[in-house]
Parts: sequence; C-alpha cells; structure tokens
Amino acid sequence: MPSTTMSIALRKRSARAPLLLDHARTGSVIRHFHATQSQPMWFLAAGAGFAALYLGSRYVVRAQERLRRQRAGLPVDEEDADFEGDAYTATPARRMSEILGVDFGTVNLRLSTASLTNGHERVRVIESADGLRAIPAAVAVDNDNVSVGVLARSLMGRKPGYTGTATRVLLERSSVKDETYALELDGKTYSPEWAAEILLDYVHSMAARSLGEEKARDGFPTILSVPAGLSEQERGTLERVASSAGFEVVLSVDEPIAALHAVERSAIEDQDDEALSTLSGSTPEATIAVFDMGGYKSSVTLLQRNNATFNVLQSAATFDVSGKAVDALLFDRVVAKFKQETNIDLSIDPMASFRVLEAVETAKIELSSRRSTDLNLPFITADRTGAKHLVQKLSAYDLARACEGQGKRTTALCDDVLASAGISKNGIALLVLVGGGVRSDPIREHLESYFGRKAFSGRNFKPEEAVVVGAAEYGRRLASEA
Repeated sequence: MPSTTMSIALRKRSARAPLLLDHARTGSVIRHFHATQSQPMWFLAAGAGFAALYLGSRYVVRAQERLRRQRAGLPVDEEDADFEGDAYTATPARRMSEILGVDFGTVNLRLSTASLTNGHERVRVIESADGLRAIPAAVAVDNDNVSVGVLARSLMGRKPGYTGTATRVLLERSSVKDETYALELDGKTYSPEWAAEILLDYVHSMAARSLGEEKARDGFPTILSVPAGLSEQERGTLERVASSAGFEVVLSVDEPIAALHAVERSAIEDQDDEALSTLSGSTPEATIAVFDMGGYKSSVTLLQRNNATFNVLQSAATFDVSGKAVDALLFDRVVAKFKQETNIDLSIDPMASFRVLEAVETAKIELSSRRSTDLNLPFITADRTGAKHLVQKLSAYDLARACEGQGKRTTALCDDVLASAGISKNGIALLVLVGGGVRSDPIREHLESYFGRKAFSGRNFKPEEAVVVGAAEYGRRLASEA
C-alpha cells in the first residue's frame, strides 16, 4: 500500500441534513466582482515584545485576524479572545522557527514550510513519504474504512461510488446560505467538512513527519490560502476545518496574493528589475493579472500594490475552464478512436475509463515539453475474440484542439473582469500564470496573446506550486516585519 495514503476508522460526526450533490451546478460560473479590503497591515504594539522572532509573531498575526473579524461583526474564537496583554509574550518553550503554508486545491493539496530564522533560505515544499509534492484531494470510504490520496483515487476505477473528490468546491458552496451539499460514499452520506478535515489530517501528519512530532504537539503556525472573493463566512469555514485538522491557522490569504509573494521572491533571486518594479509598487497604479487554472475551476484576478500588501481589484472564477475539462476532451478523443477500431465503448467500463483518464492526464503533462506521446494500456478490455490493448499516440495538435474551447471561455472570463474593473488589456503591467493547467502550451500562449505580453517566468518559479510557496513566504515576511 502506498505510504501516501492512510486507512483509519470513521470518526463519528454530528448528524447533518442529507442532501444530494447537484451535479448540474458544476458548470455554472462563479463571479466575484468587488473591491476588497487590503490584507491586514502589520503594526507594532507598545510593550508587547513583538520584535522577537518566535511565537510572538504568531500572536501578532492572530491579533490582526481578530480585529478583522470584529470589524466584520463576526464572532471571535474563545482561544483568540484570550490573546490579550501578556499572552503575546512568548516563552522559550513556545518559540517558533518555521511557519507553514497550506494550499487546499480542488484537485491536490500541497504543504510548504519557511524558516523564520533564515530569511534567505528558500521555502521548502514538504513531500509525502513517497516523495509526492501534491496529494490527490480524494477521500474514499469502503466498509467503514477511510483512505485518502493515491489509494482513494485508485478506488474510483475499482469501486465507483466509494470515492469523493472536489471536496473544497463542495465546502465552499456549503458555506453559502440555503445551499447544503454532501458526499455519498459507499451508500452513506458525509459532509464536505468531514471530508476536508480527513484530507487536512493527512497533510498535518506529513508536517509532523517532516518537522518532528514535538513541533506537532506544540502546534504548527500556518498561513492558509483561500480563493479570492470568498465571503467572511466561506473563509471562516475553511479556517475552522484546517484548525480542526490540527493546524494553527494564524491567517488566511487570497490565493493570487500568495502567488505574488512567490513571484516576488523569484524575481528577487533572478534580479528581475521590471517585475520587481511592478511588485514593489514603485510603478504607480500598476495592475497585475493573475490567471489560475485549477483542476475543477479557473480564476482571473486583478491586483495592485498598496504600501506593504496587494489589493484585489476584481476577481472571477468559472468551472467552464479547468484542467479536468481538458482531460475530459482528451478522454473522449481516445475512447472514440478505440470504439472506431474495435466497436467497444470503454466509457461504460469504470476500470477501463479510469485507466484511460489516468493515461491522458499523464499525456497532457508530457505534451507540455514534447510534441507527441504514446498511450499504451495493455488488456484494457476484452470481447469474444480475446483481450484488447489500447495503443494510441497523442500529439501537441490534439492538445491544442482540446484547448480551443477553453481558450474562448478564458477570453470571455478575462473580458468580464477587465470591463468590470475599467481596465484595458494594455493596462496590465505584469501577467502571472498559476496552476498546473497553465503549463500546457495552448493555454499559456492564448493568455500571452490575449494580454499582449509574456507571462512571468523565473528559474525556480513553478506555476503549480506558486500558491503554497507564496503562502509560507507571506507568513515569513509578516513575521520578520513584526
């Protein structure tokens, strides 16, 4: 059994209203058009001893978070309410040397750590025991046993109806008034909160394995990345789930803002003066566009630098543009060709469909660096004449065709955001592409053509890890300024 997975007994949770997931809604567009408040600014509190680079830094962040919640009229956690006066003063036993960044994506989860004692040390992405830097956001229930990650994902082919994905999407939607979603696994109903906590529990165990059980008992101060445009209620839901899983969430940061902190660190290392000029705010009212192509949805966000932080001007997201949508189109192409050759429809066979989907996802990644790749799936199915093997070639042209519709929808999404912000394409000073989907040449080239400029690139900048790296970098920067 791969060590990137775990099998545990089900936890008892409070009963929830069992409402089925409305699959028809997954194609709708989510839009967040509004001006947002700046991220909390750091300040020095007299006599509190905030200058120390240990756990006092954590209390500063939580103080800012408490103030944000109070101003929004939201309840303050009892634990946070106790952080007053001398409570800010850290003891040697509670010193903090690292801060974590968590990226709870729609398809994968990632975890990073940044040193608070060495500001020049790069943020490190924490790997699983198997060396995976991204954990599949899949939860499976089989006979009251729970598995996550690779094992849960593989169960999708062997036992349909036992695995749940897109947990974060359901979690966000469950936070909206009058909308409740649930996962139906092995004939039973589970809440998105339960599934999210199971996933984050596993990520927390990765942190404990990497950083030490002693630090785990002391608590992991964590910066949690969240989608731009979430309401306070939606943001609070994600924070509560992460806290329940064992992370000490000191602050949540919008994903595009986190990504820009990763970009800034990369630009400093590469001495990219043009990018740094925009990121630092030295260019007045310079607008940055961040396009994030995720597994189930994509977003575009416009930001500007304001003193020590970034402000979100406009943000929009859609399920119509995603890595999974491209996978589905490639899947259809492969299955249709196989049916033409053998008169066998693989789409009605769960195990065969799973194998094909896994293969096209891998092929899509390979086509980001080569012109063609081979699919070779022996014994994919059988009929009266014997076993059948799937042997096909996918080319960069096939990927480009699959991305054509995605490009058009991307254009519409960007048009909406720019129009709402009253900014032209020529007014974008820096283009940042985030997420694994932007590694595909057709998507990247389409966006660069649309905005009329090359996207940011750095020697150590990885689009799929920008959010998790930036979250930890953001936490380190705030702590160093305290």
